[in-house]
Amino acid sequence: MLDTFNKNSITKIARKLPPALVDAFEKKNFYSTQEIKSVFDNELRTEHNIEFAFAMFCSPQDFEDLNLTSTYSDLRNEVSKRCFGNWPRFNFDTLLDYSRSATMGGSGVLGGDGGFGDGGCGGGGGE
Repeated sequence: MLDTFNKNSITKIARKLPPALVDAFEKKNFYSTQEIKSVFDNELRTEHNIEFAFAMFCSPQDFEDLNLTSTYSDLRNEVSKRCFGNWPRFNFDTLLDYSRSATMGGSGVLGGDGGFGDGGCGGGGGE
């Protein structure tokens, strides 16, 4: 049950937040924790699993500055498993593509074959 809830939370964050971040703050490689909190609160009306949003949309340094118990790498690996077929090198562009594929009736799972370039933008997560 908890695993399903976590999966649904991660995919919901990955589907809703990228376009909302672009609408609110224009397209960037990374967003500040304040920008993420603002959009997260507006879109999801909760703070549950916000650490996944920080790992998806913050720079590695901004994430580390939060001093959370979860690591950037562990959270990004979980996102890669849920949304990108275990492909860990996602970035904001691939998250935005994921959100668009989900709203267009696709499965919402992208990646897996390395077809999105090198990921850049803080992708790696433990490589």
